[in-house]
Amino acid sequence: MPLLSVISDTPGAGKTGVAASLARALAYTGQRVWLVRGEGSDGGNAAADAHWFGSLDFAPGSASTPVAANVIPPPSGDEVVVAELDEPLERADATILVTRGLPDEARVAEVAPVAVVALDVAESALGDTPDEVSGAPLVTIAEDRTLAGFSVSEAQAVLTAETLVEGDGLDPTCDHLVIAPIGSDSGQPYLERFESKAVVVRYDKTDQHLAALATEPACLILTGGRRPSEYLFDAAAARGVPVMLSRTDTENTVIALEGIFDRTRFHGERKLERMSELLGATSLSERVAGALG
Repeated sequence: MPLLSVISDTPGAGKTGVAASLARALAYTGQRVWLVRGEGSDGGNAAADAHWFGSLDFAPGSASTPVAANVIPPPSGDEVVVAELDEPLERADATILVTRGLPDEARVAEVAPVAVVALDVAESALGDTPDEVSGAPLVTIAEDRTLAGFSVSEAQAVLTAETLVEGDGLDPTCDHLVIAPIGSDSGQPYLERFESKAVVVRYDKTDQHLAALATEPACLILTGGRRPSEYLFDAAAARGVPVMLSRTDTENTVIALEGIFDRTRFHGERKLERMSELLGATSLSERVAGALG
């Protein structure tokens, strides 16, 4: 059985999500699939991506550490290998090129992929995109809030924040960064408007903490660098909501997080579901299956 390589020329283009979504689509047809993350220049992401691949139940046995491209094992039996790589692999049976924004025609012609997936394409450009680029079918996906969402661990890393409550340990992703309103009475209705969110609130606003928890946030980010009321610890732990403490005030905490949506990793069930939904509305998985035979 064949080997599919999913490549991009730039880190953060979205190839992890495309590889995982295609592997899931193949697995859901009854095909045995093995996911591989090749070694890359963005070593930290390669290790994290491989670890996530190894946890996916639709691709049992997938490597949980990055693998050098020249030692990726060939498929055996009825198994398909889906390999996320930084460069094309000559022995791959088919290649998907993933780009952030519309692709370069010369590069597409050089790679000769079975399809190009252009992610994060501006809404204003969608109406003018061709069906093909240099002979390869072009799949375009618009800018998407869920795909751009940041994880709790990414926010913590940016802020070098202290973990006060671990939560359920699932490291959820957040589509929205929301500052809690001044009053708890108005806070809960306001926060309920946002489905997946990180709520930023000062450490000493216990009523706002509890109002925010009632709206099921992905996490609470407390500001001000001081320990909150003990009531919060019990309430957050009971709901499985992680809580972190930023050393700076609310304004500077939000400023530090301003660019976080531009550099997020692809991982987690919400992003996988969303990518699968968007790609499932195209003929990409059928085209890949046909190319792989």
